[in-house]
Amino acid sequence: MFGKNLKITEKLTISAAVFMIPIIIMLITIINSSFTEIRRYENELKGIAVLRPVISLMQVIPQYIYLSNDNASGDSDLTKQYAQTTLSHFIDLYQKNYSKDTTVVSLNSLMENWEHVSNGKMPVLILWAYKQLIVDLNKLIIYISETSGLALDSELESSYLVSAAIHEVPQAQVRMISIGNLLRTVIHGSFTLLRKSELARELDLLIYSDNARIQERFNASKNLGINSGGSMGELELQLEICHNNIGNFSNSVENFLNDQITDPQRIPVLVESAINANNSAFRLQRASLDRLEKIISERIRSRYLLFTLYILAAGISALASFLIVFFTIHGIRKSTTEMEAVFKSLDENDLTANAQVLSSDELGNFISALNIFLQKLRLAFASFNQNVSMVSNSMYELSSSSKEISATANEQSTSVSEIVSTLENNKNLSSQAAEKTVVVSQLAIRTQELSRRGAELRDFNEQMMQNIRNQNTKITDIIKNLADILSRIDESIQMIDSIADNTKLIAFNAALEASSSGEAGLRFSVVAGEIRRFADNVVESVDEIKEKITNLQDASGKLITEADYGSMVIDEGYHKMVEQKEVFENIVEASQNVAISTQQITNLSKQQEMASVQVFTALKEISAGINQFVTAIKTTSQTAERLDKMSGELKGILSKYKIQDTGV
Repeated sequence: MFGKNLKITEKLTISAAVFMIPIIIMLITIINSSFTEIRRYENELKGIAVLRPVISLMQVIPQYIYLSNDNASGDSDLTKQYAQTTLSHFIDLYQKNYSKDTTVVSLNSLMENWEHVSNGKMPVLILWAYKQLIVDLNKLIIYISETSGLALDSELESSYLVSAAIHEVPQAQVRMISIGNLLRTVIHGSFTLLRKSELARELDLLIYSDNARIQERFNASKNLGINSGGSMGELELQLEICHNNIGNFSNSVENFLNDQITDPQRIPVLVESAINANNSAFRLQRASLDRLEKIISERIRSRYLLFTLYILAAGISALASFLIVFFTIHGIRKSTTEMEAVFKSLDENDLTANAQVLSSDELGNFISALNIFLQKLRLAFASFNQNVSMVSNSMYELSSSSKEISATANEQSTSVSEIVSTLENNKNLSSQAAEKTVVVSQLAIRTQELSRRGAELRDFNEQMMQNIRNQNTKITDIIKNLADILSRIDESIQMIDSIADNTKLIAFNAALEASSSGEAGLRFSVVAGEIRRFADNVVESVDEIKEKITNLQDASGKLITEADYGSMVIDEGYHKMVEQKEVFENIVEASQNVAISTQQITNLSKQQEMASVQVFTALKEISAGINQFVTAIKTTSQTAERLDKMSGELKGILSKYKIQDTGV
């Protein structure tokens, strides 16, 4: 229900917005993933920053023990101060980025062991605290690498470097410090067989485990860098130095163990070799962390670049989508404006409007179909208008003919009335003649005069009968002409009926087209309905006219029959008049034989009276038929006037619709 109240452009905008939602969600997911990776890499960089002072402590504390405990040449105080500063810096960084108290190593324990190392007086306690401090630092290295995510890095080169810098190298350092402490027991005179076996075990682990794994890790990382087109650079050099120094230290310790005599004088050289190996391990760790920091920094830069590209791509996509939607909506709006103008013209009864086809899509096809429909509608209206004009002219001619026929019929009716009156007088005269035959003998003198008068009346009657014959023939011709006119009227009515049916069909098709146009075609649908209703009224009127015409045709048929019968009677009367002439001639010639002639006159008078009665009756019937014909003609004239009025109203309705552009 909500979508029905929206315009096409609004629906298209909503569809475009809905289409953009998955893209936006995907873009947000990609951005969130990028930022997650960037934060992970930044955490790894923080872990590297915290690890740097730790690996420095792994290098500087053995250096301080070597200077302070082994009485080597160098500034032990400066080394102590540097170690103290580095330790404080590490604690600050650790407390800033990680938890103050951990289950791995206690910072208080770390500070206590350093205190023993830096200020202790007992060598055994110092060496114990020294080893414990190095072990704790190794644990912190592992903890920091795991907490910062370095240990979880899935990149191959990073994984090899992290494993070497966090696991193998610090483990090798712890093992070398343990070996150094065991060697120092020789100086203190506490180098027992147990410690010698422990020293041999630690040495084997250093040679065959730690140093070998360092070499394997860096070889794998080196091969990865070569295969990817990179170079290890400084890292390769430090790896070689570290591996060689650890190997030299291991060989020296191994030679020391293989000697039958334990010489304390060789311990400082071995400890120095351990310090050198530890320093090279520190430099290797630092180079590894530098390499990791460079790799991670490059990843961060690539992620920021990728993020920028995503944002740029999203912006370009959004702009492209906006432009596509804008131009699409603009095109649809132009097409709908064209259709709105056409329907507005139709609402104003202007059928000359045409919509411009602006596209080849569904709207363009619809506008083309609308233009074709309007062209057909204009042709239909023009044809209908012409047919209405023809009907109007036919009705006018029918009305004029009906008036003329009515006038002629009135004249005929008057003539017949006069004939009836004359015949009535003739009847009276015949009656009187019959009465006077009794006294003919007394009136013989007057017989010639009466015969003369009878001859005159006979001539007058003969002339009157001739007029009646002519008038009856004229009436018969008029009635037949009326029948022909009614036939032509019936043909016109058939044509009007066909036009009305075509009008109904056109109105029905127009209503279908208007219904398919939706709300825009609602008003045109009303116009089509009015046309269809008018066509139904025309059909009803045509049916009524056809019924009236049928009645007129039946009446005219009856009139023709009656007229033929009247003609026959009139002919018979005329013949009677001829006979009457002969009778009057006989009366004149036989006036001498009055008695016989009187009887003959009496008989003839009776016959004349009967003939007059018959003629009188026939003329009355003719008069009644003429009156009925006049009534039918009046009805026909009224019907014609109604049809003419209806055609005028139809022409008025059609004149409201403009079907031609007068400006062209």
